[in-house]
Amino acid sequence: MSFLNDLKRQAASIQTPDASDPEVRDRNARLANGACRVTRDYWKELADQLNLIRPPSGARYLLDGRRPIEELHCANFRVIPVSRHDHSGEEHFESVVLAWQAVSARRVRIEKDFPNDIERVRAALRQAGIQAHEAPVRNVSTGRTVGTAFDFNAEVAASIRLVPLPETGRVRLIFTNIDQLERVEAEFPAVAMRLQQLDDIGRWIVGQPNRVLEFASDVRRFSP
Repeated sequence: MSFLNDLKRQAASIQTPDASDPEVRDRNARLANGACRVTRDYWKELADQLNLIRPPSGARYLLDGRRPIEELHCANFRVIPVSRHDHSGEEHFESVVLAWQAVSARRVRIEKDFPNDIERVRAALRQAGIQAHEAPVRNVSTGRTVGTAFDFNAEVAASIRLVPLPETGRVRLIFTNIDQLERVEAEFPAVAMRLQQLDDIGRWIVGQPNRVLEFASDVRRFSP
């Protein structure tokens, strides 16, 4: 972020309207809810197109710290909105999720000897949403267990969750396993969820250059 952009953000935070004002609260809630509606509609169309195309994934997933799982395809896109309707029929969103899988026809086998390495692989598999078959690795001479083998299909679960923040007129986006095994959380003004930002999110999904996080705030990253 440039020095000027940093100053602009500081100034914007100082000039934020009083959130205790009922008109401000109502406006913020409408902006956050509207961002969910726009995003849901965009993601439904995006999912339809990507399910037909099955684009290659630019992701590189490291499950054991050495051999990446890559050269996957994006498939099984689906949109999961969670909402309710008030007495007037207006829809109010709690979240909108775009979920998919990065898949291939390959089977993968990982063998680990040491307990810490075994637990790290288990944590990475949980993050990837992979149900692996575990089996003991035995010494061929003694029959003694010397490690654990994980056998699984190369199918990583990925998703983006949009959560409205009605009190502030902002939204939180949670990106899971987009290009690596990682969860990224970030906040945006609700008004930012328009065509340019949604297009950039689509580019990120298929591994193209994007600027999704360039103007995000409170960015947090979590690795397994």
